Amino acid sequence: MTTVLEIKPAEPKHIPSITAIQTHYALNTVLTFATSGLSNSEFQDRFHNIVSENHLPCLVAVLSTETQTLEKNQDETVVGYTYISPFRPSLPAYTHTGELCLFIHPEHLYQGIGSLLLKALLEACKETRIREVLAVMAVDVETRGGGLGLRDWVDTIFLQLHVEGNEDGGNALESKGTTAPAI
Repeated sequence: MTTVLEIKPAEPKHIPSITAIQTHYALNTVLTFATSGLSNSEFQDRFHNIVSENHLPCLVAVLSTETQTLEKNQDETVVGYTYISPFRPSLPAYTHTGELCLFIHPEHLYQGIGSLLLKALLEACKETRIREVLAVMAVDVETRGGGLGLRDWVDTIFLQLHVEGNEDGGNALESKGTTAPAI
């Protein structure tokens, strides 16, 4: 039996695991800026908007366990996810700006998974229209009370990174209809 960490495009089958991770952070921290977790259908709508409508990357980190039997069996466990969503989509000036979201399952922190997801996401952005990536981060990660901690002021910082596009001008995902290159 072999366990492998793989970064790959998210699929609808990953949504329950993604919402479980998001709900943990919404209920136990202020990091999501949400006061409750998302339902699977709410994230399905978000996923459709990101991937199908905007042709932006949504990636998962999965631990796969392969067992050698007569048939190849593979069990996957989602241990993290990341995506780029349109930033202020109603304003055309921000068409090439996206907001980063990245969360790791709380039982898999400090193993380098976030760094791998971030690297893969930024690489995938090169194949999209996105040229500026923003990350909004809560500075006070110790605030407790979950989303209720948002009753108080929480310091935030905005981080911005310019992403160079590939030779095709960043239209590869739109023309191919894929979400991200396989890693």
